[in-house]
Formats: sequence, C-alpha cells, structure tokens
Amino acid sequence: MEGRKPLGEALKEFDEFRKGKSDGKVFIYPLNHHTERTGFCPCQVGEGGVLRLILWQARYVIGAVALLLPWSSVKVSLFRALGARIGRNVYISSNVWIDPTLPELLTIEDNVLVGAGARIALHELCIDKYVAGRVIIREGANIGGFSLIAPGVEIGRRGSVAGGAVVARDVPPGATVGGNPARILKPRTREPEPQG
Repeated sequence: MEGRKPLGEALKEFDEFRKGKSDGKVFIYPLNHHTERTGFCPCQVGEGGVLRLILWQARYVIGAVALLLPWSSVKVSLFRALGARIGRNVYISSNVWIDPTLPELLTIEDNVLVGAGARIALHELCIDKYVAGRVIIREGANIGGFSLIAPGVEIGRRGSVAGGAVVARDVPPGATVGGNPARILKPRTREPEPQG
C-alpha cells in the first residue's frame, strides 16, 4: 500500500506505543484488507514466533477468566498484573468485558465504577486499518452498564457515561454522555460535595 511505513518500522513503533514510550493516544496502521497478516495482533504468529503466541494466549486466558469472576478486587489485581494501570477504590461490576489483548493500554484512576455489562475496547481491526488506543478513565468517573468505550477514548474526571452509550470520542470532565454515538447530555455545572 502506497504511503504507509514499512511493516518492520511500524512494528517497532507499535512496540514503543504499547510500552508507553510514545505520546500518542492512538496507533493506526493502514491495511489492504483486514485479513492481511501484520503481527500487530498477538494472535498472529509473527516476529515473536510460536513462543510469543503461547505467552499471549496465556495472558489472554488470565484476563478473560478474571472478568468472569464475581470479585472486583480479583479482577483489578489480575489486570494490574497484566499491565493495566488501575487506581484505588475501583469497582468492576459483573459481566464487564475489558479487551484482554492489550491491557497495558488501559488506565483507570481512583474511585471509578464500571457498570455491569460495560465493554472497554483497546484495539480494533477495521476493513482497511488496524487501530489500537489507550483508554483513560479519570478519577471519579462512572461508566454505565452495557456501554461501549472505543480505543483511544478518555473519560474526564467525574465524567459519566449513560447505560448503553457508545463512546467513540473523549468525554469532558464532569459531563454526562449518552446515546449512539454518545453525545453530551448534561455538562456538569458544579462539583458535588465530598462524602464523609
């Protein structure tokens, strides 16, 4: 494909992105077709060979099984061990799905609730591109049940995502978003008083 970086160079750039050594929130690589084998997705045997594939599958299974457990603290601990940055007092409800492919791209700050059935995607394979993106959920945010957070989205401090919303753009601090695609329903006008 004309105009795209050589695959070897792009894989090195992607590795830097995954390790947090680059500033961008989203990594995009153009494809001729979604069936093109690139090596970005760890499910493909690429430069790392079979050993890389086995290690990825083990990480994937740990992440997927963790999400089936009823205990939020166990889910949080296992995702931290897989590379996600998760703060204190984070509650991950039942039936939540967090993309176990690239957990190192997830940051959840303190005092966040992720509602039942919510989905957090960290990568996406489109027909003409591969996309991976950091998802950042800032302090005090609320993610409503059965919502979907797309790769590369930041939910601002005390932001709220309504149940069933499809969030493909950043949510400003304090705002409430809802719908498909999500749009601002209510900007927050003042900070709530702290409890305690």
